[in-house]
Amino acid sequence: MNSIDYNNQRVLVLAPHADDETLGCGGVLQKYLGCKSPVRVVIACFTLTFSKRYKKEIGAYSSYQGNKRIKELQKAMQILGVDDYHILYQDQSVKPRYDSKLDTISRAELVDHIERHITDFCPTVIFIPSITKHQDHEALHQAAVAAARPYFWNGSVYIYETDGELSFTPNLYVSLTKEEITRKLDALKAYVTQLGSNKHPVNEESIYYKAKFRGNQIYEEFAEAFQILRLRG
Repeated sequence: MNSIDYNNQRVLVLAPHADDETLGCGGVLQKYLGCKSPVRVVIACFTLTFSKRYKKEIGAYSSYQGNKRIKELQKAMQILGVDDYHILYQDQSVKPRYDSKLDTISRAELVDHIERHITDFCPTVIFIPSITKHQDHEALHQAAVAAARPYFWNGSVYIYETDGELSFTPNLYVSLTKEEITRKLDALKAYVTQLGSNKHPVNEESIYYKAKFRGNQIYEEFAEAFQILRLRG
């Protein structure tokens, strides 16, 4: 018996950055979409100009252009079958104002943006990121919890894992088929600028073995793990 009803749902995924939605929800989203349930992905911040990324293998920062990453996002969404996706904050100048700086935006402003998507899209379930060592993840998590307060909106809320969690205790597991994990990995590979070596958590091999690990916990081949914040029956 499935604990999640994939039929007749409206699914909102809140992601700090482009790739987090795939890391945490790339499998379960396919199940909703396969049942014709609408899915909207909202990326909190995105850099449209130059962005830096630290490469441990070379011990230095490398840079890439935002227009390359926007193409990666488009390709990843196409692979997953998501055609409704949005970006809250876009950095269009050389000096980033939002990327890796969501914690500098007032909580009230961030909550307001999320509330607008809730009001516009009318979701029945929301997936929010777990708290990690990255300040953007924590900022979006806290704002999402506030926006999804029962007084404002009273659907189901699931917390998904990405990487670098400080604390994550899953109590909901979604088994994935070979086809679903393959499509998830294909979507992840679209984010060429974000991939690290096989020792990095954002890597095809790392995500494959995480899915194997989560699957092993429920005696399945592959799975994604979530933490239930609120389950609306």
